Parts: sequence; C-alpha cells; structure tokens
Amino acid sequence: MALEHILGKLKYDGSVTGFALLTNNGQPFLSFSLPEELLPQIHGALRIHASSLKLVNVMTKQGTLILARVDPNWILAVHFSEESLGSALQKTKTVVDMLEQVELPPPPSNIATELPVEAVEEVPEDLSPEIEKMKAATITEGAEVGVPEAGLVVVRHGCIVHHGPRYTDAVTLGSPLNRLLKDKSAKFAVDVLLLADEKRTVFKISQELGKSVERVIDVVTWCVSERILTVECPEEQEAGVAPIVEYPLYEGDLKKAKKEHQAVLMLCDGVHTVQDIAAELNIPYFKALQSIVPYRGKTVKFVGKDKAGE
Repeated sequence: MALEHILGKLKYDGSVTGFALLTNNGQPFLSFSLPEELLPQIHGALRIHASSLKLVNVMTKQGTLILARVDPNWILAVHFSEESLGSALQKTKTVVDMLEQVELPPPPSNIATELPVEAVEEVPEDLSPEIEKMKAATITEGAEVGVPEAGLVVVRHGCIVHHGPRYTDAVTLGSPLNRLLKDKSAKFAVDVLLLADEKRTVFKISQELGKSVERVIDVVTWCVSERILTVECPEEQEAGVAPIVEYPLYEGDLKKAKKEHQAVLMLCDGVHTVQDIAAELNIPYFKALQSIVPYRGKTVKFVGKDKAGE
C-alpha cells in the first residue's frame, strides 16, 4: 500500500488536527499541520520513554496526542481534537500497522532539541483490553453515542449505502445525534447522510461531494457502527470503479521557491502524483513529498481525480 494512501487516512479524518513522522530525537521529518507548540511535550515523552516507546498518550490543552513506534527509526505522532482516547488509540494503531508494511527510508541526521519534560501516560502494548474498558466506560457514563467498534464493518468504495434505524434521528436538525455529527465533522457527515439514498455507492457519494473515497469510507464506517447507516457490499467490487487520486498543483512563482524544491514543484502540474514525480526525478518518495509540504495550502493545492477516468 502506498505511503500517500496510508497517511490519507489521517489527512482526511476530521478529528485529526495534525500528524507527523518523527525521528527518534523528536524532529518532524514529514509533518501535516502538527502544532509546533506540541514539540516540547513530544520531546519530553521521547526523553522519558526513549527506545522503549511503543504507544504513549499525552494529554494536551488542545486535545489528545498519541505517539507510536513505527520501526526502529520512525515514530508517528497524531494529534486529535474532541476524540475519545479509545478511538484515538485505535486509529493510530491502525495506521501504524499499515506503515509497518511500507519500506521507510533511513532518517536524516538531526540534533535533538533540549526541551522540558512533560508528564505522559504509557499505554500497555496489548491495547485490546484497555480500549474495551474505555468503550465500556463511555457507555456507562451515559453518552448517547459511544465509541464505534473497530473492525466489525469493512466498508469499501463499491458498497451501497442504506438507511439504518437511527438515520432519521441523525438527520433531524437540532437532535443530539445531529449535533454530534456536525461537531465531529463540520457538517461533512450530514452531507454524506443526505446523499445516502439506498442506491448510491460510497464511490458515487464521494464523487458528488468532491471528496476523497477514504474520507467518505471513514464517515460511513462510523455511522454503520452507530446504526445510522447500513451497507450492502458485493463480494467483488464493481469493475471500472477506482478511488479518487490526488495530484499536486503548484500555482506560485517558481523563482521564489527554494532551489532544491524547484525541480519537484515544476512537475506539480495537476497531472503527476507525488509518486509519479519521485519516479520521474529518480528520487525517494519522501524527498519529493518534503519538497511539496512547505507550500501545501499556500501555493500548492491537491486536485482530486478519478484514476479510472485518466
């Protein structure tokens, strides 16, 4: 599975405010919107746990920060806002499991920054019992919507989306469930529900909303776990259906970009993927991505296209 696709699970998750791949000394090498003010706490956690780090929960003023060991060289940091600890742990662990299947390059040599140590909480290596306890506690406390069960439903792009028993409550303006959906996804989940007409597939919904298939899958999976939606998934996904792929498009003045980034940015034409650019320039995927990341949201935007339509 491509690194870009794996990280997309975090990039399009409405509860994730930022994430980064870190070196062992806490230097962000590949970062997407991870708040810089979290670096002191990250350095503190790494100093405490060092090479024994497997999965650590750090409570911050803005939300929950999870640090997870990917391999001997890399650590994944994911920051969540308004997400239950159990769900944050499970989401991070899912991405780490996928990253373990990817051959990551050796990190660059960096000098560790001396920062104060913050209090952190170590999470047991075997997460299942702890996550189940958190889910049970959430239900006991009387929350109307609990933590979704992970792994019970596999939603794919070809699944037809149907209404579940709590659908009416979810789309009723002002209901607690409707407010929760809006709080979690800034109305995106409600838009998905309104397009679920018992005929459209996940892929068709993503096309109509102009959003990635992965993001729609995340919403539908959560809604299925909460009995808001149900899905009918054929054993074989329909032929000709392909996920939406993102292509970087640079719209700035190339002369104002750093010299070492210009060759990559020149190929950010809305036609090449990051992988295409890396292959054409014969450089590692990470190096191509790192030449694009500093301009993301400024002079670089990502254009989503249906790969089948190329």
